[in-house]
This record gives sequence, C-alpha cells and structure tokens, in this order.
Amino acid sequence: MFWPFAWGSLAASYHVALPMKEVVTNTLFYALLGTLVHSAGCVINDMLDREFDRKVERSKNRPIASGAVTMLEASVLLTVLVAAIFYMFSTAGPTALLLGLVGLPACGGTYPLMKRWMYWPSLYLGFAASWAVPFTWVAITGEFDWGMILNVGVASCCWTCLYDTIYACQDKKDDEKAGVKSMAVRLGDGIRPALSVFDATFFACLLWAGYLNGQHLPFYVMSVIAPFLLCLWHIWSFDHNDPRDSWKKFTAGRHGAALVCAGLVVDHYCNLVSLAI
Repeated sequence: MFWPFAWGSLAASYHVALPMKEVVTNTLFYALLGTLVHSAGCVINDMLDREFDRKVERSKNRPIASGAVTMLEASVLLTVLVAAIFYMFSTAGPTALLLGLVGLPACGGTYPLMKRWMYWPSLYLGFAASWAVPFTWVAITGEFDWGMILNVGVASCCWTCLYDTIYACQDKKDDEKAGVKSMAVRLGDGIRPALSVFDATFFACLLWAGYLNGQHLPFYVMSVIAPFLLCLWHIWSFDHNDPRDSWKKFTAGRHGAALVCAGLVVDHYCNLVSLAI
C-alpha cells in the first residue's frame, strides 16, 4: 500500500515545488499510513478468508486459519488499526479526510470478497489501493487535478494488479480446488500477453502524467522507462507454474516501484535547484 501513497504524494509535491524537508516528512507520514492500511487489509483478508486459507497449502498456517488467533482477538486488532488510520486521515484536511472515510471501507474493506464473485480480484485490488492517489494529491495541493489523479491512479492500479496476479500464481492449483477465483487461474497460459497490456498501460499513463506535471528527464528515465522494462522482463521471464519463481518475481516488483519514487525525488530536487538559481 505504500507505493500508491508515495507516487501520489511525490507527484503532488513536485507540482507545488514543496521544500525537500517537507517532502521527507510527508513521505514518512505516508509510509506509516500505508503500513497501517496494509496491516488492516491483511487482518480483514485473513478474517474473511479463514476457510479458504485452510484449504491452501501456503496459507493454512496463517494465525486465524490455524487457530493461533481468535476472531475476537483479530477484531480488537482491526479496531485499533482503523482508529489509528482515521486519526491520521483527520490530519490531512477535510477533503482528504472525506476521501479516506469513503475510500477505505468501500475499496479496501471489500477486496477479499471479490475472489468469491469474479476472476479479476487483482484488478479490483489495484483500484482499491489507488484511492491513495487522490487522497495524497488533495492533501498536498488542496485541489482536484483529474488529469494527474487519473493517470497516476491508473498507473498505480495496473502496477498493483500486475504484481498481485504474479503473486496469485503461487496458489493456482490450490485455488482451483478450493473454488477461489483469481486472474492467475482465469488467464492460464495467456498470462504473459495480458500482463504486458497492464505494463504498457502503466507506461503510457505515467508518461502522460509526467507531461501534465511538467516533469523532466530524470523522471522519464528512472520513473517511467526503467520500471516499464524491468516489469516487462519479470513478465516474460518468470515461470507462472513455479510458486517459488512467482514469489521471487513478485517481491522483485518493489524495485520497480522504488524506481518510480527515486525518479520523482531526483527530478524534484533538480527542479528546486533550478528554481533557486
């Protein structure tokens, strides 16, 4: 969950030429918020999927599925996490607070249910995670710039969907037996071309977002081209029938996401230097 927060906040910071000290402070704030949101999502997922998890080899030993943690204990933890999240929302301004109040339960709280109803839960997860983009943009700029919000949001959605689908390849056989729907199951051997479409959409949206935001060369090289090529290599080199390789490529996805952040930070710093001259 950190990456959508980071991409949105860093793009917005560049837009208003925020001082680097404030950029660092905001990034730490959103790193904590993203961690809390991710933790709450994991608790909700494990609570709702406890019966499914018991049928899947990789997840059968999760705390709730194995009985190590009771539903009551999980509910208490979830309450604490949600309280902390909404407190942090309240510090981001009234409009951002409203976006958080609507977005978190409507998107993040319903994701675990999607794998029961549709074969595209990873796409829904991408949509759910990307509400962080309008939240951070409005919190920092105080305005809705739909061109930026939509392009960065769609790029984030595609990135999340792509790597979550790679992640889901670990459980394809068990998911089919348990009746769990996933894009990995649905796409089968056609997974590489499908994921390549998501990667191309990520590239196009981030490229256009850079143009709209007045970004410069460091952004295009580090935040757009490098992650796109890295992701493309992951797609066409991983063995989607090998759980270990799927996990390896999924975890490697953070390198591309970090490159997006690095390009935004470098471009921001260069822009501040040029403005000071």
